[in-house]
Amino acid sequence: MSGQLLVPLTCPACGGEMEGGSRSLVFICRPCSMAMHCSDFARGYPLRYAVPVIRKSRPDLHAPFWRVEGTFSCLAKEPAKERAYANQRPLGPLFVPAFWSPKAVYCDNFTLRYAQAGAAIALSGGDAPVLDGSRAPSVLGELSRLTWLAYLDRVADVTGVEGGFEVKDVSYVAVPFFLEGDHYLDGILGVQAPAAFFSL
Repeated sequence: MSGQLLVPLTCPACGGEMEGGSRSLVFICRPCSMAMHCSDFARGYPLRYAVPVIRKSRPDLHAPFWRVEGTFSCLAKEPAKERAYANQRPLGPLFVPAFWSPKAVYCDNFTLRYAQAGAAIALSGGDAPVLDGSRAPSVLGELSRLTWLAYLDRVADVTGVEGGFEVKDVSYVAVPFFLEGDHYLDGILGVQAPAAFFSL
């Protein structure tokens, strides 16, 4: 047997070498500011960095999130539920963790908190290293639908409610986090998560 066992990953757009750690399934091309999942290397997603609101020293890490914009639709047979849902403040873009974490409950918390912050999360370019991303973008529609249903379930039971989510735009966003003792603090809303939130 001859030839290379490992072939460098190159960007289909510019031909440059792509970045990604040993556990990464999402790879980054810095010259193109794009991220690509290994399941569909022909499709790229814009790479952006969330601008920290909490001003500290340099962030200790940047965690990748899929930023999902789209439209949620629901049909409830009970008028009371329809009214309750209509009075809910709409969620903004959903930030779904692209990295693997043993603390799933914190993942859901960040997704909801960021969605409620809406336009308050500013994005820009950047060049800091990003944790390995592994979640496939193909599941974002269903995860977004479930996030919306969980959000509505806070005001009325969603049993029997038909919900759908149409994905309109997806980008790959690196969110800054600061290490403080035994926990991390996100640089946008100041939300705390235990150090074990990240599988480093």
